[in-house]
Amino acid sequence: MNQAQRGLRHALVLSCIVIGYASLGFGQANDPKSSAIIDQIMTTALSRCYSTVNGVKRITFEPLTNQEVAEVEALGQKAVAPLARYLDLQQKNGFTQLFAVKFLMAIGGSSTLGPLERAFAQDQWEVTRAAALDGIFAVSHAEAKPYVEAALGDTFQLVRQTAHHLSSLYQQQNK
Repeated sequence: MNQAQRGLRHALVLSCIVIGYASLGFGQANDPKSSAIIDQIMTTALSRCYSTVNGVKRITFEPLTNQEVAEVEALGQKAVAPLARYLDLQQKNGFTQLFAVKFLMAIGGSSTLGPLERAFAQDQWEVTRAAALDGIFAVSHAEAKPYVEAALGDTFQLVRQTAHHLSSLYQQQNK
């Protein structure tokens, strides 16, 4: 990757972060009841991933349940701001951010674009970044295009594979 491409990629990532923060609260009221519901759902979902057996701490991925997804979908747009806060935690643990992205994807709609773009731009775990890229694409193919193009040169294979898949979908649509 040459100097110009790196500069363009850094500019894209920076603009993603700025756009994500600007669009995060736009038109979204902070509803304490929705925040409490989201906190409870996230706590329950994450608690399944962490356990202690015979004094040994165990971490296993346990996917979100259909009921958890349905509860978040029922909150709709009221869930976006509380979920977006999980993306900004200083202490990232992977599953938390991934679950927030998965819930945002379930909600869908343009209000989820900012947080999904931010998750793609700033998360270090490639699983979360690949999921965020999928989520952006699901909301808006046009908005996703620069992210897909940037992800084609990503250092992580999973993100590159996701970008190649989405890029092929673009090509199929433009035939």
